Amino acid sequence: MSFERDVNNFPEDWRGIVKKWASLNIGYYDRHSDLPAWYVENSNSALFAAAAWAEGHYALCEVDVEKKYYTGRAGRPASYAGRMDIELTIGEEVYWIEAKRRAFSLGEESNYSFRHSFMNASVEEAYANARQCRPAARDMGAKVASLVFFSGHIEPDMAERGAGATPRLREQLIASEVAALRHKMRELSDKMNGRVFHAIFSQRDCRIYANWQGYYWPAAFGVAAVIDD
Repeated sequence: MSFERDVNNFPEDWRGIVKKWASLNIGYYDRHSDLPAWYVENSNSALFAAAAWAEGHYALCEVDVEKKYYTGRAGRPASYAGRMDIELTIGEEVYWIEAKRRAFSLGEESNYSFRHSFMNASVEEAYANARQCRPAARDMGAKVASLVFFSGHIEPDMAERGAGATPRLREQLIASEVAALRHKMRELSDKMNGRVFHAIFSQRDCRIYANWQGYYWPAAFGVAAVIDD
């Protein structure tokens, strides 16, 4: 297996779906040397929905809903026709899910890595968008949630791929980036009353990329969520 789990702290009824989503990513990677998690939000949402079906649940993508937003003016919030990215049914619970996707460049010289605040901001943004569906969701007996699918790679010009860099150095880099991301997710969970969950899967053997010169090297992928009680 090319990637291994660092953490999956999702609630029990979600954990199997996340595990299956990761195994689908890993299986595709082992066959094609390519990660579905690298691609756009819709691809990730579809694969997550497939994982839900495989685990005995139900899921649809791109479902029409009514969304509301606050204009800052007095009176009721405005509404507009929109779409939720995933409708997920687990047992008796139905979740309307807003999904986002983010890609990060890992490395000590990177300005957009797991060490920075961008992931936390993305999680908060996704949940803010999910809340636009809450009135309509409640009318249908559903809850709202948000997902941020993410991946991390090492670019060709990073020092960790330069002269004298070793696979061990890259493994240490990935471990430190994952640790930083986990710390930020715990901070955000404290801020949001424990409703933030995350799963991370990282590359354990960077030697396999010896012939991938000029290409991004996959380092880690995962998903973060905010789930209504």
